[in-house]
Amino acid sequence: MIIITRVKDGDNLIKIVIPGRPISKSNFKLHNVHGQAWMPSKGKHSKYLAYENMVAGHINRQYQGEAIEENLITILKLYFPDKRIGDLHNYPKSICDGIEKSGIIKNDKQLKPVLLFDFIDKENPRVEIELYPISEYDIKYDVFKKGC
Repeated sequence: MIIITRVKDGDNLIKIVIPGRPISKSNFKLHNVHGQAWMPSKGKHSKYLAYENMVAGHINRQYQGEAIEENLITILKLYFPDKRIGDLHNYPKSICDGIEKSGIIKNDKQLKPVLLFDFIDKENPRVEIELYPISEYDIKYDVFKKGC
C-alpha cells in the first residue's frame, strides 16, 4: 500500500508501505574465485532481486507522478516478525535499490539523509518508507540523556 499525502497546499510527502519481512542485500551475495561479489538472478539466492522488484512494483502501482530529481529526506521504519534481525545496516540498500528501480527517483544517491528505525510486529512485518523533498522540508534531531 502506498499513501501519497499532501500535508498542506504545495507540501508533499510520500509514504510507502511494503508488506512482509525486510530483506538484506548482504545475505544473498555470492563471490567468484577472484573474490568479486555478484547477485544471482536464479535459485535460492535470487530472493534479493525478487524483493527489490516487489518494492518497485508496489511503488509503480500507486505513484503516477514524474520522477523526483531532488534529494529526499528518507525515513525507513523496519518492522520484523521477531528478534532475528541480523545486521540492521544491510537493509537500506535493498530498499533504496527498489525505490530507484521503480523510477520514482533517478538515483538512490538522492535518498539522503536516511534515518533507520527497527521495530517488532509479529502480526504485520513490513517496511514503511517516508520521503520528504529537501526543498520543502528540513530535519532536526535531538540526542538527550534519559531522565532529563
